[in-house]
Amino acid sequence: MVRGGLAVSDGRICAIATDTHLPDADTIIDVEGKIVMPGVIDAHAHIHDPNMLEHEDFTTGSQAAAAGGVTTFVDMPLTNQVDTVEAVEGKIADGERLSLVDFTFYGGMMNSDNMQVIPALVEKGVSAFKAFTCEPYQTNNGVLTHCLSEISETGGHLTIHSEDQGILDEFKREFKDDWDAPITHSLSRPHLAEQLAIRQNIAIARNTGGHLHIAHVTTQDGLREVESGKLQGVTVTTEVCPHHLMFDRDYMNRLGPKSKMNPPLRSKQDRSALWSGLLRGSVDMVVSDHAPSPIEKKDLGKDDIRKAWAGVDGIQTVLNILLSEGVNKGRLMYSRLLKVCSRNPARIFGLYPKKGSLMIGSDADIVVVDPHQEVKVTADMMRSKCGWTIYEGLTLKGAVERTLVRGVEVFAEGEVVGAPGHGKFLPMGCGDRLGGG
Repeated sequence: MVRGGLAVSDGRICAIATDTHLPDADTIIDVEGKIVMPGVIDAHAHIHDPNMLEHEDFTTGSQAAAAGGVTTFVDMPLTNQVDTVEAVEGKIADGERLSLVDFTFYGGMMNSDNMQVIPALVEKGVSAFKAFTCEPYQTNNGVLTHCLSEISETGGHLTIHSEDQGILDEFKREFKDDWDAPITHSLSRPHLAEQLAIRQNIAIARNTGGHLHIAHVTTQDGLREVESGKLQGVTVTTEVCPHHLMFDRDYMNRLGPKSKMNPPLRSKQDRSALWSGLLRGSVDMVVSDHAPSPIEKKDLGKDDIRKAWAGVDGIQTVLNILLSEGVNKGRLMYSRLLKVCSRNPARIFGLYPKKGSLMIGSDADIVVVDPHQEVKVTADMMRSKCGWTIYEGLTLKGAVERTLVRGVEVFAEGEVVGAPGHGKFLPMGCGDRLGGG
């Protein structure tokens, strides 16, 4: 933490100094008394699926990002496969036409039919890929082994949604038709499903030498498997989501269908373990897993939680939650916050130090926060297309005041001021690719 200012030229930071030593400037933004941080990189967000544009799109999703201090997001496939050169080129064109903030995206979902496309997508700047060990895109260990082997040659990584489908199938049978209480969604997807899947995936990564990334770890046991893999020298990283840090499954019956996501909310002990993992450094990133839907798709689960859409919002509030529940409650230091929100994701996706840092020569992706300002979350303030939030009614201490992407303000004083088309595609590997930590 230093007192001073930043100078920006041609979209990059050109000086860091006290006010008297800063160069003359055409425009001065006075943020006296506030904290200036590198922009958040949300490394797991479902923003633009051509098949589901009623959920979110590049414009509305990037507006929510800007309002939340997110200057770069990594778009994750939802239903539309991103597994051809044409799909990659089309997505780049859509994003650069519609997004306010910078972006990159995953390839996937990976299966036995599309593994051969990995080298071609890497050439286009997409070297992160997504796979599942469970429905709806379940694949087998042979495919995961082949993918990790192939990706290990590129410097990229494979992200896996890790829940064992056999465990899920057995536990779902226990409830028969008794699905009226939302908490049954969590009880039907037990800890063991996550733990076993992560253990198997780490064994595959150990044997292939590939970089394995575990999506949205949620349990104490799952986190222990990741920590064990790290200690054994396996290249494995992981992430947590703000909803798993904020809520446990005891909230589900009160929150109703809005609280359904996969993996589900877990126990109080799991929630505490995730905070502890963040502080210790065994968790590498915090990501939103932003995947809202029209409220009608949530309301389908009022009497049967199985019918509700499995996804929540988060890209606009991830930094607020970490400031409020992390920094202001003594669970996180600013140095750790910056690692899990900016530096580590930039390194893992090969964007550092172009992104993820306030260094001379880095892109001027800047967020200004007031750590003491309290904000009551309402649906009206959400920029997402869906217009609702799981965090409705919460008072969070820590507010985003301004967001700049490559030196241009896209959010200021409560208003989105950026224009669609300012965002640029970031080929993975445009910086130095390093592991998290």
